Amino acid sequence: MQMIRLLGLLMLLSAAFPAQAAVILLYHHVSDSTPASTSVTPAQFREHLQRLDDEGFEVVRLDELVQRVRDGADPREKLASITFDDAYESIIDNGIPMLEERGWQATVFVATEPVQQRRRPMMSIDQVRALHERGHLVVNHSHTHPHLVRRQDGESRRAWRNRISQDVQRGQALLEEWIGESLPKYFAYPYGEHDPAVRELLGSLGYKGFAQRSGALDSNVDWLDVPRIPVNRQFADWDGLGDKVRALPMPVSRVTPDSSITEEDRPSFELVLPQNWQRRGLNCFARGQAAKTEWTSADGADRVRVTPARDLAPGRSLVNCTASAGEGRFYWYSHLWMRKEADGRWYPEQ
Repeated sequence: MQMIRLLGLLMLLSAAFPAQAAVILLYHHVSDSTPASTSVTPAQFREHLQRLDDEGFEVVRLDELVQRVRDGADPREKLASITFDDAYESIIDNGIPMLEERGWQATVFVATEPVQQRRRPMMSIDQVRALHERGHLVVNHSHTHPHLVRRQDGESRRAWRNRISQDVQRGQALLEEWIGESLPKYFAYPYGEHDPAVRELLGSLGYKGFAQRSGALDSNVDWLDVPRIPVNRQFADWDGLGDKVRALPMPVSRVTPDSSITEEDRPSFELVLPQNWQRRGLNCFARGQAAKTEWTSADGADRVRVTPARDLAPGRSLVNCTASAGEGRFYWYSHLWMRKEADGRWYPEQ
């Protein structure tokens, strides 16, 4: 009887305190004059920081967040990290001062070649070094910022692997040379693009890989596909962004196919979830419309196949799936598709 009561108590505690989760926000520019698709305005960024504070989030540097997630933080904690990609000058001019006003530290994923060549509007090497000296974390975003999933004309798999490996390691070596010390092996995928071959290569080099798709992370996260919430002017309103920031990780045990590269108009993917998840009212959306969901159950698990209701345009598309977690929070899973042109050519970068 005592064991039954204990199990009941554990079930109640589990329901009251969902699995520990943390979120990572991803920004590029903090400016009024840069492209809306990769920017937030300084006013929007300031509001986001205030909202995080108001909602009781502890904002920590990425290396601290990773360590605390790995160690299993208290379920009631709200952890967040602010990250920036590419090392644009507007980050140090506009974003960093707002963080430092609150005593918060950022993480900047640096593409080293544009910084080395001082291609405007990139930071200089001295500015990257100054970020480190001020307590912020600078980590690897590659050397040349390539599309990692693409092979060059006539390039063999071995040649592709050597080229990408050299690019990743060149970025790390330059950063450590500029900073004067070793840095964590954290890598943000340029354009958010990766596939099994890229992830395997990155893992063989000892890196953790950070993506561009919404979701939270807990100790079960795939450390080669860590979600980060992309934020830009289109998705800067807190009514929508707040739902992503308060999200819990959806307990997905497997995703098929394992590659997100497709030439299909309406590609499908399947999620394997715990038993009875079909009852949770899962909703998925692609291109602003509800996606089709088809459920099956077998071997103590629920499987849902998700198909867009309309054709995906060539390029990168995110399919977002959510389910209520109670208390105004949602479980969240975001799936990236990289759809090639109908003739198999890669889409141009916009």
